[in-house]
Amino acid sequence: MFRKTFSLIIFFSLLTTLAPNAFSEELKLGVLAPRGELKANARWQDFGQYLSSELGKTVTIVPLPPARVTEAVNSKKVDFLLSHSPHTVYVNEKLGANVLATLNTKAGPQFGGVIVAKKGSGIKSANDLRGKNVMSLKFKAAAGAYIFQTYHLVQQGIDPHKDFGSLRAGKKQDDLVLAVKNGLIDAAFVRTGLLENMEREGKIKLDEFQIVDHRDNDGFSLLHSTELYPEWCFSALPHVGQEDTNTVKAALFKVTPDMPAISKARIKGFVEPVPLDGIKQALKTLQIAPYSG
Repeated sequence: MFRKTFSLIIFFSLLTTLAPNAFSEELKLGVLAPRGELKANARWQDFGQYLSSELGKTVTIVPLPPARVTEAVNSKKVDFLLSHSPHTVYVNEKLGANVLATLNTKAGPQFGGVIVAKKGSGIKSANDLRGKNVMSLKFKAAAGAYIFQTYHLVQQGIDPHKDFGSLRAGKKQDDLVLAVKNGLIDAAFVRTGLLENMEREGKIKLDEFQIVDHRDNDGFSLLHSTELYPEWCFSALPHVGQEDTNTVKAALFKVTPDMPAISKARIKGFVEPVPLDGIKQALKTLQIAPYSG
């Protein structure tokens, strides 16, 4: 009897010790933060809580500026990644990540790049940018604020690094737009949707700006200069267990526009992965990782 009682005491002691760990396992979702870490946290925090409830484990949002994404995935600082298509190509081909879904925004599952100048500057087409002072985000790291525009210009025989007066890299897309507005630079590269968001936030008025090489695409309502590419993709890194991967993927496809948990994320949900062929060609042309030689 004593031996049985002692065994039960040991069992419950172990259960008490191990139980907190069993329920405190944390998975980290790296989310691209082109407008800064605070805005990314505010936008995706509730979505992280939704995934936590679906998974039964804590899912922590880790905002990642474009230049920090590669280091974060290579060092396994995150378990999942929600980021643009060039990062998705990298983690898929270099690390063997599993692409689970493509983000579906109010504009659809695609986005592009904008080349924005100040109204009245006379900069309306790509050739007008020759000799001008331009800013983008980090070279080779930002899709909608460098890669899309650079590929668009190279296709027209323009090398931004040689044919502009200068091309400098900033830290936040909002700052690039405000620099154009205040006449500090001639033009800037930003992703689609940013200008409309900044107008809604009262920071700018769209009629203050000129969209360089403005184009129209049926079914795509946002201002843009470049071709359209797949929206951000949700990937599971290869060290994540299959059960967690399957549960997260199922949770993604449950998302609907009317869910309170995703209202701050301003999305419609997720769709099956959109083919990445177009962005792969752009990366190969520009010799950007994973095709950098």
